[in-house]
Amino acid sequence: MDWEAWARRAERAIDVAARGDWKGLFAPGATFTDPATAGTTDLRAIARDTRGAFPDWTQEITFIRGGDDWAVFEWVGRATYLGGEVDADGLVTRWRDYLDRKEPEQQIRRFARAQRS
Repeated sequence: MDWEAWARRAERAIDVAARGDWKGLFAPGATFTDPATAGTTDLRAIARDTRGAFPDWTQEITFIRGGDDWAVFEWVGRATYLGGEVDADGLVTRWRDYLDRKEPEQQIRRFARAQRS
């Protein structure tokens, strides 16, 4: 797999403002999961919800490493958020972020072990 080419394709597909083909990155019946979303096969809903909150979302993949059928990548997302997490005075009313360091590490270890077998 040419992961660098895949990364550039993914960046184009994820470009919300340019109406990228995000769903086109997924095989039929694929499941999407992230820390804010329980596992779902409803990719259309994920795309719709993302576009509703971040109409100009783009994602730059800054590093990618993978094997024959897996990859781990770092990315930077950029967008204008249309939600209401600040009040009229510009003070934060809600904050949510996450960094799950263990999950990528577990994935890398699992695939590394599988390649050694």
